[in-house]
Amino acid sequence: MTNYQIEETTKIFKALSDPTRFKIFLLLNSRIFCVNGIVNFLQISQPAVSQHLKILREAGLVKIEKKGYWVHYSSNKEKIDRFLKDFPATLKLKWVINMSKKVNKIECKYSERLKGKPDECTPEQIKKCHGDISEKNHPCVSKKEIKKSN
Repeated sequence: MTNYQIEETTKIFKALSDPTRFKIFLLLNSRIFCVNGIVNFLQISQPAVSQHLKILREAGLVKIEKKGYWVHYSSNKEKIDRFLKDFPATLKLKWVINMSKKVNKIECKYSERLKGKPDECTPEQIKKCHGDISEKNHPCVSKKEIKKSN
């Protein structure tokens, strides 16, 4: 996943994190509205609706269609469908695992010194440095040591 994809995903979550914006998004997902229609439906000010629509547009969740003097808003169903289709895979990406390994290596200050002595790591140190893992998966334990203990 690229930085651009991460930023796009974050933008969508930020846009939908506000309850009023989420309501507007749900309205637009059901049908086309103009600003005044949303104002009347939600009973909030026109400037507030316009600001919320701007954020939803910037996240790519809303499309605009001008018809004469009127601007009609609808949800960007293609982007939403693509996001919903791709998001489960995003949660399982291997790069996240690799990224966490890099972070763990940076935080683990004594992994070389403690190699072969995992019993010297406190459970708190293990959890901080390596996440919630069993002693068998402890990176300070070599594969040979695991075989010897079995």
